[in-house]
Amino acid sequence: MRSRDLPALVEALREPTRRFVRESRVRIVILINGAGQVLAQHGFTRSYEVMNVASLAAAAHSASRALAGVTGAGRWEHLYHAGRERQLFLAPLMTPVEELILVAIFDGESSLGIVQLFYHQLACEISALPAMRAAPLGTDQANFERDLESGLEFLAPEP
Repeated sequence: MRSRDLPALVEALREPTRRFVRESRVRIVILINGAGQVLAQHGFTRSYEVMNVASLAAAAHSASRALAGVTGAGRWEHLYHAGRERQLFLAPLMTPVEELILVAIFDGESSLGIVQLFYHQLACEISALPAMRAAPLGTDQANFERDLESGLEFLAPEP
């Protein structure tokens, strides 16, 4: 997504993301595009954490998509990992103009079922946003790094 388009989309995603956090009771959320550009986040305390999670999520998304193709699954639904204290949910979120990626980290205050329920509601809400019906949000190769970093200008906490 180009820098000039980002402020309007970040603002449009703010309330749906807050609602998702509140209703699903997740602790940390990040919403990115396929290139790893941060579009919304909640719960991070340092910008490097945001970038690490965004990069890893974009890579996991790409790998999952490729594995789904190899296995004939077509589209992958979500990834889930249960740790000792925290759980991770990573899922694609289809919009009319591009596929986004949601990463949610939660603890015993929530459950996979609750996160999935509110993920589906979030996906519907985001797909219906006027900002998600605009021209394609893609970036070109020449501007990739600039566009990637522009998400942090609006969202990342200070180090």
